[in-house]
Amino acid sequence: MTLQEHVHRGRLRLEQAGIDANEAGLDAELLAREVLSWDLAAVLARSHEPAPDGFPARYDARISRRERREPISYILGRREFWGLDFEVGPGVLTPRPETEFIVEEAIERFAGPRHAKAGADAPLVSAHPSRIADVGTGSGCLAISLALEFPAARLVATDISTAALDVARRNAKRHRVGDRIELSRTSLLTGVAGPFDLIVSNPPYVASGDVADLPPEVRDYEPREALDGGADGLDVIRKLLAEAGSHLVPGGWLVFEFGFGQEEGVKDAVARVPHLRLDRVRADLQGIPRTAVVRSSSR
Repeated sequence: MTLQEHVHRGRLRLEQAGIDANEAGLDAELLAREVLSWDLAAVLARSHEPAPDGFPARYDARISRRERREPISYILGRREFWGLDFEVGPGVLTPRPETEFIVEEAIERFAGPRHAKAGADAPLVSAHPSRIADVGTGSGCLAISLALEFPAARLVATDISTAALDVARRNAKRHRVGDRIELSRTSLLTGVAGPFDLIVSNPPYVASGDVADLPPEVRDYEPREALDGGADGLDVIRKLLAEAGSHLVPGGWLVFEFGFGQEEGVKDAVARVPHLRLDRVRADLQGIPRTAVVRSSSR
């Protein structure tokens, strides 16, 4: 059987498991490349050749895992975020493209010469942040991306999960920023000494009653504590806002992600916290409000 025939059969198995046809085709190809350690060009060039020795059994094992709706990122053991490869696996959320908006908004708040557009107005803040907190760091993708964007900054990354912090530590070491990121096992910012110029977070924001309706890749594999945001999905966000209010410097920024249909709830939650004001809400590529940018006012 040729390599192409193996990949075709793999795609059909994934489709029969309920995976969208386009996604099934991509996943079948990615898993083949992972088994072979080949790039796409090599797979295409040799697709009509017999599959190499050992390939069928190894490929079948990975297709079987994906048939059970295990996330492709867990099977591969990695995910790209902000142009960087991050280790992922059980115990951490898979980084998602929309979460990159947090990094983009953070950079815009501290737009120095490297990021300013020609002819643009003065940056929103004249200096880069010296202290940054990433609340609920998971794989560490936000903290590490910001550490690379702001090489003079010191960061604190918190999570309640020891397993997540272990993954974040390995990722920080891999990207050579481990010496600037302090990892802390705690809930939100409890016991963390501020103040910070910037706080970022991708907190749990799925309403408890909606968790069962999530795709199997999320519901059955990703950690529930990183998903479940309470009855209306905003419990953790309310706590984050309350703690951020006392951990930001005057004029500091909080940037966080929230879910579908939560914009009004987020606006109300921000309005209830003294010294915080909502600066803007950014929509994702589907037009869904997704990222809140909040600023701390003078005391």
